[in-house]
Amino acid sequence: MSANNGELVAASPNCHVLMRDLAHEVDAGRLTDLEAACKVAEYIHKALNCVHVTFWSVSGRVGERVMRSVAAYDGVKGVATAGTAAFPESDGGFLGAIARDGCYVCSDTFADPALSGVKETMLVPYNIRALLSASYGGQGDVWGIVTCTNVVQRQWRSSEVTLLRKCAAEISTLRAHRRSLGNSLSTGGFLK
Repeated sequence: MSANNGELVAASPNCHVLMRDLAHEVDAGRLTDLEAACKVAEYIHKALNCVHVTFWSVSGRVGERVMRSVAAYDGVKGVATAGTAAFPESDGGFLGAIARDGCYVCSDTFADPALSGVKETMLVPYNIRALLSASYGGQGDVWGIVTCTNVVQRQWRSSEVTLLRKCAAEISTLRAHRRSLGNSLSTGGFLK
C-alpha cells in the first residue's frame, strides 16, 4: 500500500501503537507533548495524503469557544511546527457540528453553509478547500480537534474518516488516563 492513494503505508505502525509509544516517550521525558503531537500530525499527513494536519485545543463556553492550534504538520514544506493561530467561534456551525457528531467531513469548504462564518477569516486566507476533522475529549466535552485540510476540493473516503476518528479516540483515551492520574504526567500539548 502506498501513502499516495491515501492508504496507510504498510511498514508504518497503526495510530494506536504510534501514540502509545509516543506517550511512553513523553512519560519518560524523552519527548515533549508538542514533539509527540508533531509526530502524530506527520503520521496522519502521510497516511491521508493531505496538505496540512493541525491539532487544536478548544476552550470556552458554547457560543464563546476558541480554537487554538497546538501543533501542525505542513506537508508542502515538510515541517512540523508549534501552533500559533487562534480563532474565536463565529456562528457555532463547525464547532457545534463537531461537538454533536465528533467528526466533520467536507469536500468543498467554500460551498458549505456551516463554514460560512469562517470562510473569510480562515478558509480563504489559508486556502482550505477540503476539510476532515475529528474531535477528542471526554464526558461530553470537546478538549480538542484534529483537522486535515487540502487546497483543492476532495472527496474523503470512509477509510480516511475512520483513521482520523481512531486517532482522535486514542488521544481521548490517553488524555483521560492522564487526567485520572491528576495530570501528573502532563507537560502540555495535545496529551495534557
